[in-house]
Amino acid sequence: MEALAQEQVKQLRETKLASFSIIFETENLASVELENIYKSLASIANQDISPEQANEFLIIDSGYAPQEVINEICAKYPWITVQKVPGLSYYEAKMLGAKLATGDIIVYCDSDCVYVSNWLRNILTTFLQSADINVVAGETSTPVRNAYELAIAIHYFFPRFSYQEQPYKSDYYFLNAVAFRRDFLMQYPIPTNLPLYRGNCDIHGYSFHFLQGKQIWKHPQAQATHEPPTLSFCVWRYLLMGRDRVLKERIKYLLVKNIEGTDDAQLSTELNWTIPQKIRGIISIIKGIKPFNKERIQIILQEDKSRYFTLPLALPIVLYFELIFAIGSIITYLERDLLLRLYYQSEEK
Repeated sequence: MEALAQEQVKQLRETKLASFSIIFETENLASVELENIYKSLASIANQDISPEQANEFLIIDSGYAPQEVINEICAKYPWITVQKVPGLSYYEAKMLGAKLATGDIIVYCDSDCVYVSNWLRNILTTFLQSADINVVAGETSTPVRNAYELAIAIHYFFPRFSYQEQPYKSDYYFLNAVAFRRDFLMQYPIPTNLPLYRGNCDIHGYSFHFLQGKQIWKHPQAQATHEPPTLSFCVWRYLLMGRDRVLKERIKYLLVKNIEGTDDAQLSTELNWTIPQKIRGIISIIKGIKPFNKERIQIILQEDKSRYFTLPLALPIVLYFELIFAIGSIITYLERDLLLRLYYQSEEK
């Protein structure tokens, strides 16, 4: 898509936007400090397109926000509507929100992200460029305030901001900063029954983009800053990321092979490995251990030269992350559902 002239951009901003709904979840509060919901909502309240213009701002609360917090934010932001559905998973909450919403555009944001003031405008106006644009994502990255967060920036799955100016085509999106035309999302719903902790949106994007040829657009100026997982949660996060890596590769293989049942109970059977497959998989994981991405490290250091001083403290943490990540993958080959089962048991205590 050719870059728009400033006059065209101005015209777009003056054009009547499509109706939109905003969906916000609380499940991610399990991995960050509770105060992040206040920061996230404050950044949304400060958008230069007010959330009050949305058909509805729905918080799907699956039980991770205490009632006093819900009462406080509803009193402060009267445009919020809360739908309490205890026990709902992250992706189930997202799709329930889409089904309850009435806007033509479904905008997703998360309780552990802070959004720049023109985030919503950049997302919504991109849809005005063409009726064929059905998915518009922003860019999500993490802050760097100490050695631990520098390690997260180096190793975690969120890339750094590109600082480009114009929308560009992408092959993935993050569900914490993305919008869909509602009709498109109902035609290509986010799968909710996959045996993953996270990663359903990766499979979703792979399915409609790589296999169906539908395009994903990103607006680089629609920036979201994602709070890093807490130290106490980080071990679980990396173990489960390792697990999801193995399963996502297998699910994508099944999708390419056009095997039926990739979103129901039959998938459990299809995701089993023979002993030779397990051995080859584990060997592949060990051979593929690569904790350092030199290009990303260079980008991160270029952002702030002072990070050279904390880099020696961050590198051992990066090695630790990679080790946990690999262990999660290996355990999954040995016993597929063990880690997820243990994680949910730990949550219940």
